[in-house]
Order: sequence, then structure tokens, then C-alpha cells
Amino acid sequence: MFPINKTHRLLIERYDPADANHQDQQIMDSPSTPADTNRSPNPQKTLDSLAALSYRNRDLTNHLHEVCDSLLEVLGDGAAAITLYRDGRKNVLAIVPTDMQPEGSLEVHGHLSTYVVENQATLRVENSLRETQYGAAPEGYCAYLGIPLQLPGGDVVGSLCYFDQEERRFDDNELQVAELFAERVAIALDNFDLYAQLKERSENLETMVGQRTKELLTARDELANKEKLAAVGKFATQITHEIRNPLTTIRLALEYLHEHGDDPSRQRAELAAGEVARMERLLTEVLRYARPKALALTSVNLGDFMTSFLRTHESLTSQQNQIFKFQQSMEINLTADRDRLTQVFLNLARNACEAAGDKGVINWSISKQDNQAKISVHNHGDLIPADRIAQITEAFVSAKPGGAGLGLAIVKSIINAHGGSLELSSNQQQGTWVDVYLPLAKP
Repeated sequence: MFPINKTHRLLIERYDPADANHQDQQIMDSPSTPADTNRSPNPQKTLDSLAALSYRNRDLTNHLHEVCDSLLEVLGDGAAAITLYRDGRKNVLAIVPTDMQPEGSLEVHGHLSTYVVENQATLRVENSLRETQYGAAPEGYCAYLGIPLQLPGGDVVGSLCYFDQEERRFDDNELQVAELFAERVAIALDNFDLYAQLKERSENLETMVGQRTKELLTARDELANKEKLAAVGKFATQITHEIRNPLTTIRLALEYLHEHGDDPSRQRAELAAGEVARMERLLTEVLRYARPKALALTSVNLGDFMTSFLRTHESLTSQQNQIFKFQQSMEINLTADRDRLTQVFLNLARNACEAAGDKGVINWSISKQDNQAKISVHNHGDLIPADRIAQITEAFVSAKPGGAGLGLAIVKSIINAHGGSLELSSNQQQGTWVDVYLPLAKP
């Protein structure tokens, strides 16, 4: 229930009971004019209308229209509207009959409902054409009853309005009925705001939890990788020392047999020496993977770097009559370790040449994508098995028979150290693509 304020007192003082009785008597004596007492709200109808209102499905628009319909059932034919004031604008949330619905939002100044909200007071206007100080009613309507919508916290956020087509003096019973409906609307608006805030917080919390979970999973993977590298590094350091010494002795003995032995002995020595060399390369790769060196970053013009790299390593294509094709769409600058980049692309070039086959073409291209440099290597040769594509960059996983499975693991490690990423795809229609993404140099 809203307290009687200055505006209420003004309207009450202006209402003379003697005049009202005289007018009521005139109306009752006239057979052509219905009595005003017939318009007084029926208590049972009011209770039934309030009891029928329910805001449980969170459909605010339908609920507010139901409130307007119920208010018209109690107060009589006319029009009812619910307005919301926010950000200096008045928005009509519901209006009955609906053909009165304005398009968009209404300016807040010069309207009856604005007076109600700004003064936070109920307003009863018998004839808006005569009492113009409060603003004008919609065309075709005369009397006005406006109730402020006051939230439980005390803020007035809008108004519940009733318009009558004829001049009408609203009594205290009608005012109390309208206040009951306004209280229902205010509670619905407050619940809607609380639900919207709760939903927003829930969505924000869900986003934060998802992001935090992703960070934790990334941290877990990084920790597992570091533990793996530490274990491999410790093992590699110990085993390399134990293996290299006997390998050196074996290699010297094979060289001696190659120089002083007969032809069959030389052939066996060459085969054995090749295996010794392969073992030494494997040990070197294990050490590179297990104990990566710190990056020596310098400014790199990627186009010039790739042109020089492909020209220097063109001999990789000579054995099978293959060719390198290079396409550059723009100038790209990086901050990177040149030697480590050479190691990355040398490994990719060897893999591509091995897969491309006789007279194969290995296509290289550089471009920009999402503020990153993209280096692509493509061939139409042997495919990477589908069951290996997801794990092929892991250590000791290889798609080649007899491969150590460290080449792409080292490549990925170097790219990650630069803050980049590696993507692979291989299928019958498009061939095999290896895409390297590296951050651009900062201005």
C-alpha cells in the first residue's frame, strides 16, 4: 500500500463529498445514464483476478499483458499499460488493447506516467483535457489513473496506468485495487531482474570455470611434458655416455676393416658403419629433445629466410628428381631463432621428400593468418596413417618403418618454444599438409 502524499491530499481536498452526493443523485435520477456505483470494483472479482495471475514460467511479457487484462476486468472497459523507465527512456512493456501499442520507445517528458515516476506518487486525473498540467492522455481517452511501480528495494522503475474514455473520478477503492495490481507487476519485474542477474552470473561463472579448467588441463599437460622431458633427459645423459664410447670403438674397428680387409669384409664394414652412424644420430636426437637449448632470438624476414633455406637444401630433391615450389603472398617479419627454424624446416623438408616419391612436387608457401605467420608444406605423396595423425608429434611415435619418432616431436617443441603451433592433415583428396604458425614480430 502506498502512503498518501502531497499529490493524494491535493486530489482528496479537491473532491467535495457534498458535490459528489449531488452529482450521484442527478445521475441516479436520469434513466439514460448508468450510476457511478456500478463501476466500483467488485471485491470477489478483484480477488479472483489476483489469484489467477501467476508468474512461474518467467514469460514476463505474457504475465504483464495478463495483469493489464485483469485490471480492465476489475476497473471496466478502457486501456491499461505498463511502462518501464531506464536509461532516460520510457519503454512500454505491455498495453491492452494491443492496437494502442506504440512502435519502439516513447520519450519520457510530457506524459502522465512520467509524472507518476518522477514524483513517485499515485495520480488520479478526472479529465486530462481539462487538467493539462500532468500531460495528455492517448487520443480517445479522458480519465487517468497511474500507480508507481516500486520495487522491494524502494526504487520506482515505472508505472501501471489505466485510461478511461470518459471523465471519471477514481475513488479510494479503485485506487487500492490498482495498487494491488501494481505490487504484482513490481514483484514480477524484480524477480525478472534477479533471474537475469543470476543467469548472467551463472553464465559468467560457467565461462570462468571452463577457462580455468582449460588452463589447468594445459598446465597439467605442460607439467607432464616437463616430467617426461626430465626423465628422458636424465636417461639420455646417462645412456649416451655409456653407448657413445663403445660405438666409437666399433666405428674405428670398422674403418680399419674397410681399409685393410678384402671386398666382402669391406661391404660388411660399410653396412655396420651405417648402423653405427644411425645410432649416433638417434642419440643426438634424443639429447636435442630431452635438453632443448634456449632460443637465440633475432629479427627474421621470413620470405628471405625461406628462399635461402630452399636454395641451400635443394639437394634433398635431387635423388628422386623432385622440386621445391615456393609462394610468398606478402612480406612477413618474425622474431625467432634462425638455427632452430632451420632445424624445423629441414626436418619437414626431409619428411616431405621421403613421402613425395619420384618426380614429386613439394609446395611451400607463407602467408598471414590471425596475426600470425603461416608456413605451409604440402605434397601428394604417401599419406600419414589416420590412426597416427593425432599422436605423430609425440615422442617415439613414427609413421615410418624403423623411424625413431623424435623428428616431429623436436619440431613441435621448437615451434612451441617460439609461441607457435603445428597442425597436420593427410587425406587422399588433398594430400598431406603441415602448417606451422609463428607469432609476427612486434612493431
